[in-house]
Amino acid sequence: MQSFGFNRFGTAAVFESIIQPTPELTPRRVLIKVAGFALNPYDAALRRGEHVQDRPLPFPIVPGTDVVGTIAAIGAQVTDYQVGDVVIGHSYLGAYAEKIALSHNKIAKVPADTPLDAVVGLTSVGITAYNLLLVKLQLRAEQTVLVQGASGGVGSMLVQLAKARGSHVIGVASATNAAYVRQLGVDQFISTAALPTTPQTADIVINAVNGGREQTAGLAHVAKNGRYVSLMPFSIATSVPTLVFQPEKQFRDRPALAYLLNLYAQHRLQLPVAAKFAFTVAGVQAAHTLLEQRHRPGKIIVMK
Repeated sequence: MQSFGFNRFGTAAVFESIIQPTPELTPRRVLIKVAGFALNPYDAALRRGEHVQDRPLPFPIVPGTDVVGTIAAIGAQVTDYQVGDVVIGHSYLGAYAEKIALSHNKIAKVPADTPLDAVVGLTSVGITAYNLLLVKLQLRAEQTVLVQGASGGVGSMLVQLAKARGSHVIGVASATNAAYVRQLGVDQFISTAALPTTPQTADIVINAVNGGREQTAGLAHVAKNGRYVSLMPFSIATSVPTLVFQPEKQFRDRPALAYLLNLYAQHRLQLPVAAKFAFTVAGVQAAHTLLEQRHRPGKIIVMK
């Protein structure tokens, strides 16, 4: 089968078409014929070689964690899915391919009549937001949440899941993305530039900014007995209670995906497409080039 990967680290140009064997179908896995996949910043970091120390991988490397497609075969112990089901899935790697094998606990059925390009990008960012807010923090409706980086992939999910929980949500992003963040349903919008001078506090302040920037500005807005959460390690000392969010063994993809798709079916969750590219080497290269540039809010996807 065809996949898109690289045999050396570098720019988007390192991507090439790689022929690989069809993935092995074990008893608890399903084989998915891929219709498309979404890109995440981690994919570009992996391609640049930034994770060679913490996650050494043999070449060729085929990235990709967010995938959508149709089940082509099922393992002997899989009883909750059948051939022909359209699903979204969460993979550790390998989604940039014509086929992928995933555990039945890492997929979820896509509601009927759902545009696939509308949900292919929900997986990684949605699972992160779900596990952070609803599993780790056990967010309560009466709490106020301030999200830095509210226009980003994870940030936009945090905003919408917090609103669905009933919380008061403050979104912080660049002024150029104010209309988009307000469309997500925030109760208040604050531009990144204005945050240092805005006298607003929240029970939970979450830094979802790519790279974890603006930590000092966010810490100043934690209410008494509140908490500051970052998706990246802290670069400054503080007396404020803090949490660096990381994946944990207790987290499960299946309930997260079901929750996200249920919200989408209720028209309470959205993740626009910033750009869509062809399912070709050239398409993947162009998608990765855009991934490293400033682009309008939404996911970058590759679809057949």
